Amino acid sequence: MSQTLINKGFKPLSQLSVFIGVFGGSLIVAAIATFIFISASGLPLTNTEALMQPENIPAMRWLQAITTLFMFGLPAILFAFICFRNGGVALGFGHPWQWKLAALAIAIMLAAGPLTDALGTLNKAIPLPANLRAYFDGMEKNYESQVKAMLNVDSWQGLFMSILLIAALPALVEELFFRSTMQGLFMRWFRNPWLAIGFTALIFSAIHLSWYGFFPRLMLGVVLGLVYYITGNIWYSILMHFFNNAVAVLYLFYLH
Repeated sequence: MSQTLINKGFKPLSQLSVFIGVFGGSLIVAAIATFIFISASGLPLTNTEALMQPENIPAMRWLQAITTLFMFGLPAILFAFICFRNGGVALGFGHPWQWKLAALAIAIMLAAGPLTDALGTLNKAIPLPANLRAYFDGMEKNYESQVKAMLNVDSWQGLFMSILLIAALPALVEELFFRSTMQGLFMRWFRNPWLAIGFTALIFSAIHLSWYGFFPRLMLGVVLGLVYYITGNIWYSILMHFFNNAVAVLYLFYLH
């Protein structure tokens, strides 16, 4: 049985102020936690080539997990329980789970695959000035090399850790941040679901800092936002996001 969200008296503009405040504070906490972890692990951040060596990959996975948790998970949880009496409902946990909807969510992700590929091709075909394209090519090459190194799943243990830290954790905290918190905030502010879903998806795609993946991630954000808006249950969006991430991890494991 679904539950009603109980506001503590924060109007939409006040909620935006709270959200900005907790996000800024969480960035500071994330920076401190990152500094402590780097100091303890001795990661050579000034040497990219040494950083991507196999012996440093486990620490890099944990570093990304810590950063993701504090940057996205912490502000979502703080915002929900500061502004609402039932923070769990604000985070999207107030509706019952249905296996049929879960199966439908996975089917939607599978069906979206060809469209994602087409949007990626369109993204690359957009004409750009030579210097800007060279800049984006360099960013994409650096991003791909880091991802491949982080997902160097050459063992069952590496596969498990990659699925846990690279696929599951980001899916959980990013959906809480973007769909539960940000989209919910824009929904109450704009009172227009399409505008809230589209604006959130735009920010979701832009924050990944990948031009060649911008349109595919934009589409993914819209699909995840629609599923959350229709079902009211954040678990379906988390499941879809996890499925999208896990496919990449399993594909690299298969190549090994």
